[in-house]
Amino acid sequence: MPTFANTWNTSGLNTWLLKKALSLPAPVLRGLSGGGVVYSQGRTLDPQIQFLWRSLFTPPSGRTGLSLTNRSLESARQAWQDAASLFGLPDNLRVRYEQIGADAAGPTFGGVAPISGLLIRPARISEDAPLLVFFHQGGGVLGGHGLSKAFCALLAQEARCPIFLPDYRLAPASRFPAALDDARIAFEWAQSNAFRLGAKSGRVAVGGALMGANLALRLSLDLRRDFKPMPAGQLLITPLVDLSDTQIKTGASLGMWPLTTGDLDTMISHYAGAGTNLDDPRISPALEPLINGQPKTFVVSAGLDPLAAQGEVLVKRLSAARTQNSLSKIRHPAAGFRPVRRRGR
Repeated sequence: MPTFANTWNTSGLNTWLLKKALSLPAPVLRGLSGGGVVYSQGRTLDPQIQFLWRSLFTPPSGRTGLSLTNRSLESARQAWQDAASLFGLPDNLRVRYEQIGADAAGPTFGGVAPISGLLIRPARISEDAPLLVFFHQGGGVLGGHGLSKAFCALLAQEARCPIFLPDYRLAPASRFPAALDDARIAFEWAQSNAFRLGAKSGRVAVGGALMGANLALRLSLDLRRDFKPMPAGQLLITPLVDLSDTQIKTGASLGMWPLTTGDLDTMISHYAGAGTNLDDPRISPALEPLINGQPKTFVVSAGLDPLAAQGEVLVKRLSAARTQNSLSKIRHPAAGFRPVRRRGR
């Protein structure tokens, strides 16, 4: 009898049907994914994520459909985009999307291409709300702003603030520090165009998920070092801010990632390049000796999150440096993912 994974891999099961399946009650989803609650370190895996990982993305090889093993980067990137598209949005969402970067006269990423990305404007924007420049996840190798589009659309509406999702160059075609260079150019461009991008206050905050959070933190540290205008605040979602941390691979071996340890080795190798010291604070900003003068920081860790310790250590260091900060622990989702919001709610 074919499994959901086989159906997905061989016939491209309709996305609409997948979204409908994800709206089923939690016990049904757990039953379809093999039954039982995935529980570790006092936290449980969200049943919708469990359904995707165990039923849709687990072929007989044991690798998930999001693995980089034995496939091209183009194929892997498309798989991640397809997975991101499964996470539906509520019917009452009221935001407008605008593609940024059509003006060839605008600033460029290292002289290669115009500033590009996606601007999300909610129907209601608070007078004092900043523009949030949010860097997407993907390990510096996968995806584009589409990986964070659904999350940021929800955030824009809830926070009543515009959000700019800039694109940045990806490895291995453009290794570190290309993504960081692009992130800074995008942020400084956004600062110069905050009003045009919808921020009535003229203020600009920075944020990111996973590797995007790495870029956001490193950017804030660099701006402080260079005596440049600082972000109004920073939002770090399941931050991957220490690439030398061995717990990253431990999480993969325990099934806490949709990636294998080999996948993580490949991604880090692609991003860092040969000879790069992962203990270097430039690529692992949590290891920066001095983190004084940082903007107000909000750190979010997830349920089965192998990066939770990184976020907690960072918050302690920020507190010691007298930076106003907050740590929020979401019990159920896995690192880098969010549960699907029920339609119409």
